[in-house]
Amino acid sequence: MKTYDTKDFPLAAYLVTSGLALQAHSREGKASTFMFADTYELQSLVTGYYAFQARVNPIAYANAFRNLKSIMYSNTTTNDNMYHNTGS
Repeated sequence: MKTYDTKDFPLAAYLVTSGLALQAHSREGKASTFMFADTYELQSLVTGYYAFQARVNPIAYANAFRNLKSIMYSNTTTNDNMYHNTGS
């Protein structure tokens, strides 16, 4: 499966808030990379995000933001430990 990788933390939180599953996370030093399945829906959401057309529930966004931060800081600073979503 092709993935869409981003280091843009607010975008990753937006994608999770929009219902996309985080497929994996890696961290190297202070840089985190978030991986999602590269689908038409994802591409549409990314386009809308960068066109300032993104609309989500602010509380859901804040929750996704906190959850991603938790994932980021629960891993070591190498790519040897990656978060993988076990859900579909």
